[in-house]
Order: sequence, then structure tokens, then C-alpha cells
Amino acid sequence: MPRIKPAPFLFRDSTPRFLPESFNIRHHHGVANFTICPEQKITLTSISAEFIKLAGMKAPLPIGETIQNISCWNDKGQLEAAVLECFNDQSTQSLTWVLDQENGEPALTMHCSVVPAFGHSGTLDTIIVIVNSNAADEAFANHLKGLNFYDELTGLPNKNYLLKVLNEEHSQSSFSDQVAILLINILQFQRVNESFGYEFGDKILKKIAMKLETCLPQLAFLSRFDADKFSILVRDEDISAVLTDAEALAQFIHHEMKQPILVDGQHIHLELSIGIAVGLSAQKDANLLLQQAHIAMRRQKRTSQNRTLVYQPDLQTRASSRLLLENELRDALKNKELSLHYQPIISMQNGSLLGFEALCRWEHKERGQISPIEFIPLAEESGLIVPLGHWALREACTSLKNWIEKYPHFSNLIMNVNVSSLQLLQDNFATSVNEILLNAGIKGSQLKLEITETTLIENAELVRDVLLDLKTLDISLAIDDFGTGYSSLSYLNQFPIDTLKIDKSFVNHMNSSEDSYKIIHVISTLAHTLGMTLVAEGIEEEEQMTALQKLGCHTGQGYLFSKPLANDAAEEYIRKEGPPLV
Repeated sequence: MPRIKPAPFLFRDSTPRFLPESFNIRHHHGVANFTICPEQKITLTSISAEFIKLAGMKAPLPIGETIQNISCWNDKGQLEAAVLECFNDQSTQSLTWVLDQENGEPALTMHCSVVPAFGHSGTLDTIIVIVNSNAADEAFANHLKGLNFYDELTGLPNKNYLLKVLNEEHSQSSFSDQVAILLINILQFQRVNESFGYEFGDKILKKIAMKLETCLPQLAFLSRFDADKFSILVRDEDISAVLTDAEALAQFIHHEMKQPILVDGQHIHLELSIGIAVGLSAQKDANLLLQQAHIAMRRQKRTSQNRTLVYQPDLQTRASSRLLLENELRDALKNKELSLHYQPIISMQNGSLLGFEALCRWEHKERGQISPIEFIPLAEESGLIVPLGHWALREACTSLKNWIEKYPHFSNLIMNVNVSSLQLLQDNFATSVNEILLNAGIKGSQLKLEITETTLIENAELVRDVLLDLKTLDISLAIDDFGTGYSSLSYLNQFPIDTLKIDKSFVNHMNSSEDSYKIIHVISTLAHTLGMTLVAEGIEEEEQMTALQKLGCHTGQGYLFSKPLANDAAEEYIRKEGPPLV
């Protein structure tokens, strides 16, 4: 357990961490209330019998009706304004509402509490309007106000409570008080929900919440930040001490989370990304501290060196630069500023052209050529890889069709296109690929999709079915950069893979590193044993090609043969090749 120096917080939380599972604020009997969906034109979603009785209504109101269309209600504008303010601020609102009764009784003047209800995802999904007609209702409404600061699923304090605590720290702490925020993200948690369902995922979140509680040092404050994130607040009088404490706590949490979580007989292994931000309570406001922790957490997710990252000022600059670049990439995609270059894939037995690999290029209007190493990860993180990948696949297939029409003797050329895990996990991905093939007028056998090992391993159950669907279209499948990831032989046996591509890092060092040479030898033997084709990437020297040929690798690509070529240059390359060698 990490050392945390005892330091009294400015608040004491005596509320139980977990609420009874039977407690459901949407269906509390004996209280006059109705619920509203704020995101669907303020629509009525339920109404209690007590409210119908209290309002003297002759019949229940139609569920799904908007407030504006309920003719028997007056003062609707005031109620609507309170609902919108509740939704936008995620806080309880109060109002006095005058309601005409349908039974002819005098109009009612009611005191209402408009309360946000947070669902299992940690987001606000329902507004509850409590009509306070007696002391019991008033007490219950006050209780619901408290729930505005608690997560319904885990019972932990939520983000609102955390902000409240941080703001109190900011306003009341002495100048020397130091605080640290650990923002904890459960990596790939959406995969759990997609594979096992949201009810199963909710059970895991409860288990994680309880496990994190067992990791807490004295007086640390744990909250559920949002759907797949938790946060912990620690404090000390010395900035080096609070940072040491926070890093030690993060290390301890990582250690404890190495153990799988058992839910419904399933052992689930999860990894965490933790970002840490520290500062003076009296100088750093709550939102800024959380923003810095979030920046560190997101940056950590893009690195493999450490699982915890402490915020540094340069991270803010990088985050701003990445956001700017993301917006520019979005515009570039929309304005057709991206292009494909095509690197020839060559038979090293006779030098003939076998196909091309399509590679995305971005010529920035101010910065010039931006490396794919920079913008492809950004596209994956932002989700832009889905439309970008769809465009690249369509463009590559269209180019291949045009070349074949001009040079029919190259009708057997194969186009290699990289696809990401986000693309593969899109609904009806195989159907989308088939439509592209049909529109381009090429056969599935003329397309090879390249997938990374990480994509296969991390999304095994979901990806396998997609790959099988692609195989029904006669599409070939390759593992890109083989040997740099998991390289699990069991996964090679489970997936319908046709080709292994040797990563250029091994090729670059094969004549100077005995280990690289041996790895290529093993991969070559493996490919031949499993009946797979083998392609070497990054061939730049004759000696490399000769060594690869001796190891049984007869297909390759690299600058020894050609750099990636723009569309017109690739077509010229085909023209100069002449009829393919037999």
C-alpha cells in the first residue's frame, strides 16, 4: 500500500458508498412524479398514479407526448425552462407550478423539484419531476437532490461531487496545500459491452469500483468520473510528496488490477490508463486540474512505455496541436486533399509485378507532406479512420480497375489495402466492401486486406466473424508487420489468414543482427508450414533480397524496387513493365 500522509479533507462524506440495488428513482411508489426524456423534444416517458390522482386527471397522459402538446397543462414554458436548465447544468432545479385540474377542482399550486437521473453509463438520461404535496414528498425530493452527486450504478460520488469537492478545496485551502487527481480509464471497455452485453458490463464496473476502494489510502476520495473512468483525489502539504503518493497509488492500482475480474463465471482481464495532475489547491481551479489529468491520461493511451503519465505543460501544447491537426485532417478528407500512393509488390523469383500496396498521403497546404505516422494514429483515435479507410478502399479499387482496363495483360494484379480495427468493427463492413468491389468492377480475388496482429488479438471474437464474411467474397487477408505484436500461433490457426508480411524492422537488420535473421527464418518456416504466402517489407539492398530468397521468401516490396508512387506514376510503372512474366 502506498504511503499517503494523513491530511484532513475539508469535507466528511458519511453517505454509504453503495445504494441498495432495489432502489430505483424512476419508479418510486407513493410519490407524485413524472419522468421526461430531455433529448427528445422534452418527451413524457412515465407518470405515477399518485400524480394522476393529485392533478385530478380523468385519464393518464399519453406516454411519448411532448410537454408542449399536452393541452391540459398550463405554465408549460416555465416547466420546460427548468427541465432544460436541469439538463444543461446537470443539477436539481426548483419551481412553483400552477396546474389546472381536469375534475373541476381549483387550480393547484405545486412546488416541484426537477431532478437529473444518471443512468448506468454515468450520463444523464432522464429528468424526474417530483411534485411536493406533503412532508414525505419533500423529504424524498431532498434525498433525490443528494443523488445528483452520486452515481446510480456504483453508488460512488460522481463527477458533480468531485467538482464540488475540488472547488471547496480551491476556495478554502491554504496557499501551501497540494492536491493530485488520478484519472483512471478502463481500456477497451466498450469491447466488453459489445461482447457480453451492458448488464454484464455494469457488473464489472461495480466490481472495479469495489476493488478501487480497497486500494484507497486513508482519506483519499474516489468517484466515478463517467462511463469507463474513475477518479481519485489525494492531498499533501508538499508537492513532491503528493506526486510521490499519487504515482505510488497508481502503481498499486495497476498491480491489483492484474488479477482478472470474475463475473458470471467469466474471468475478464482489463488494463488501465492513468493520468495524474498535481497543483496548489488555492491556485488551480477544478476544471483545469481535471483537464490536465485527462490530457495526461489520453497521452498515456498512445504510448506503450508507461501505464501512468503525469501531466507536464508540454502535454497541453501537444494536445492543442493534435486538436488543430485533427480538425485540419477532417477538412482535408472533406475537401479531397488526401491522396493514395502505390508501392509495387514484386516477385523476387523473376522480378515481375504482382500488385500494389495502397498508402495514404497528406499534402498539407501549409506544412507540406505530413507523415502517416503522425496522422493515421490521430485518425484512429478520433474515429476519422472509418471514413478515411472507406475512401481509401474505394479509391484503390477504382485505380486498379482503371489500370486493368488499359493493360488487360495485368488482370491478375492484386491491390493491398490496410484496414483498422475500427473499420472491421463497423456494422456490415463486409457488405460495404462488397459494394465497393461491385461499383469498381473488380473481383474479390483482386483485393487483399492487411490487418495488424493487435487488431486480431484485442478483438478476436468480433473480428473473426467479419473475416469469415470477407473470405466468402474471395478476398485475401494478410497480417501486417508480423512479428512486432503478439505473434500467437493459436490465433494464426483461428483466423482465415492467407499472407504474413515480415516487418521492415527485421529486414533492415537481418544482415547485421543474428536475432533478426533468425526471426525471419522462423516466420518463413511458419508461413510455409501453414500454407501461407510470405511478403517482406522495406527491402532496400541487394544483400537483403538475396538473404530473403535463401530463407524462402520470394515476394517483397521496398525502395530497392520502387518507392510508393502517385497514381499516374504507378500507371507508368505498369506500362513500362510490359506483359507479366510467366
